[in-house]
Amino acid sequence: MARIRTIKPEFFTSEDIVSLTPLARLFYVSLWCEADREGRFEWKPKTFKLRYLPGDNCDVAELALELTGAGLVDLYEVEGKQYAQIPSFTKHQVINNREAASTIPAKPNDASGTRESGVKAEGKEGKGKEGDSTKPQSDLLPAPPPPPAVVAIPLVDKTEYAVTQTMVDEWQTAYPAVDVEQQLCEMRAWSLANPANRKTARGVNSFIVRWLGKEQDKAPRISGAGKPQGGVGAYV
Repeated sequence: MARIRTIKPEFFTSEDIVSLTPLARLFYVSLWCEADREGRFEWKPKTFKLRYLPGDNCDVAELALELTGAGLVDLYEVEGKQYAQIPSFTKHQVINNREAASTIPAKPNDASGTRESGVKAEGKEGKGKEGDSTKPQSDLLPAPPPPPAVVAIPLVDKTEYAVTQTMVDEWQTAYPAVDVEQQLCEMRAWSLANPANRKTARGVNSFIVRWLGKEQDKAPRISGAGKPQGGVGAYV
């Protein structure tokens, strides 16, 4: 059910928004109308395409990838059903008091804080019967080291965004005609050469997706069962 929402003038100059492609911005705003008062909604991309972008030749999956990459929309699953949540929704929207309460389940990770608080409240100063800490043994172990970075892209705040092999593999699946690792190296070189145009930690994913999407669009078409026509290595 679509709802009436508001948009602030500063939306159009927000750093997270200007880094998106124009259709991704429009798609993002349209999702506000889908969201309930908690910023949650059922994830139905085909319905959204027909409802909000009926006259546009676009791929909703790619637009969604831009939004999720920028941290503007979270996709999640509960009991086999797909949902989405806009993290900043309640911060920027003034909800009518008469609007119905949310019936969409919260993102599973969001419920962990409530559970942990309840466990602490039930204990006695964090001690068990023998006076030992009730903290789970797993919490006492050192955190595993982060996976090594394949490429590190410089950011505007002079830190670097580490791209792991898992991320490379996901993008390679999404953009099969692109040498993702090579393009990431070119993005690093571009960022080093253009420090004034470097991206933020929230905007860098959107930057990467747009870059890879353009490279995918420029790649020659591959026919048949994934093999190029005209011999090995030839594209038509």
